[in-house]
Amino acid sequence: MSTKNYKILLIDDDPQFHQELRYAFRRSYVFEGAVGVPQLEKKFRENTAFDLILLDLVLDDSQHKIGLELIGDIKTVYPKTPIIIVTNDKKIDTVVEAMRLGATSFLHKGDYSLEEWDKAFRSVIEKSQLEQKTQALEKKIEKLRAEYEYVNPPDYPLLGDSPQMEHIRRILKTVADDPSLTILITGETGVGKSIAARFLHYNSQSRREQPFEEILISNIPASLLESTLFGAKKGTFTDAKADIVGRLQLADKGIVFLDEIGDLHLDIQAKLLQFLQTKTIRPIGSLKDIQLDVQIVAATNKNLREEVLKGNFREDLYQRLKVFPIEIPPLRERREDILPLLLHFMGLPSEEALDKQMERSVKQLLNQSYGWIGNIRELENAVKSMRVQCKVRGLQRINLACLPKEIQSNSAFEFEAEEQSALSTSVPDSQGNGQSSRLSFEEKTAWNQLSEIEKALIQKNGVKKDVATLLDVKPDNILYRIKATYKKYPHLLADFPVICEKYKIGAP
Repeated sequence: MSTKNYKILLIDDDPQFHQELRYAFRRSYVFEGAVGVPQLEKKFRENTAFDLILLDLVLDDSQHKIGLELIGDIKTVYPKTPIIIVTNDKKIDTVVEAMRLGATSFLHKGDYSLEEWDKAFRSVIEKSQLEQKTQALEKKIEKLRAEYEYVNPPDYPLLGDSPQMEHIRRILKTVADDPSLTILITGETGVGKSIAARFLHYNSQSRREQPFEEILISNIPASLLESTLFGAKKGTFTDAKADIVGRLQLADKGIVFLDEIGDLHLDIQAKLLQFLQTKTIRPIGSLKDIQLDVQIVAATNKNLREEVLKGNFREDLYQRLKVFPIEIPPLRERREDILPLLLHFMGLPSEEALDKQMERSVKQLLNQSYGWIGNIRELENAVKSMRVQCKVRGLQRINLACLPKEIQSNSAFEFEAEEQSALSTSVPDSQGNGQSSRLSFEEKTAWNQLSEIEKALIQKNGVKKDVATLLDVKPDNILYRIKATYKKYPHLLADFPVICEKYKIGAP
């Protein structure tokens, strides 16, 4: 018999049966009793905890099976306590009905056996306790998982095997649990700032089911930006033929992602700062403020500190935004991420599958040498172009001829020899004179970037704006990369006289 003193509530209208069970199981269980419904209601009020409830179905002289009606009430007061029906009724319909209503097991008084009943009590109690412990553990695990484990959105996954990207995913998961925190995501054009913002939204326990409004500042005409963000009342300007609900209000309880916030006009910066401080907006033409619960995630490829010094960005707004900055490094600085991104854009499950659709020389070029000045966006567009070219040429696999012209013209390496070193190579100078230099991997990457810019300058007759359009980057971003490269590898600029002339960097 069991040696644990489990606590049992016996609900039965027969006092003699109470005494018999108490005596028979006195060494194993502690009994409390309820003889009839009034005493049971008293027990309900006391709300004492029990390990098991034994319930007779007939609790008065009417032979009405009131016990069936009480099961629901008992489960309400003692939701985690198992119920064993103990009765003289052997009808199968009664058993089925009791189980349907929530009873755990069934014992017949006429089949009483001390050993068998003790076994039944112990089995039901221990099974119930095990289930409760399992459920508690599962809830704890789920809570810990929700707190510490991120989930990649299926539609917008933040991919990459590099330590940098894993670190960023962990950071985004951590800050996602603070729905009031303002986040600033920085990085070059095309690194995935929008994807990072969606990752944060997807991992926010409090905002995940709420709206996500993505607003690209540079795409909205300056005259419409204020009404787009904050709303406007009907008739406040020519196109306001009805009340305009601002994007901030549309995202109430959710997240607003302000992309290219460095392009925000100073007047709108002031209103955004006020919103961050008060969490209220006032639509144009309105006399009332609207209280909102919106988290702001901003992004830029500009150096906002430099923009502040130039007078293009408010110092106070900058300080407010940079409470928690997250920088996403360019793709060329995390080359471990190129392969998983390539597989994703190709829609392939593994590198083996990729080898069936792409020649080794192409894969090696994309992974090891090309500079990817346009980052992930450029890689995605390159995949689209290569697949079309492969189909047009009637090829089984993508080869070097399928590469976009920009990649072909800016790839400074020969790939026919598979044993080619990944750490050093010979590169021609910008004039095609065949000058050779032994370069480190980082220098080769920087050389490729400069070569791409140099060729674009030549192609566009030195017009910087046209070069930026061709390379799909901001003009300031090009200048920033040139300056950074010159600071780190000044000797490389000797190969690029057009860059030196147009950007006043170094000497040709």
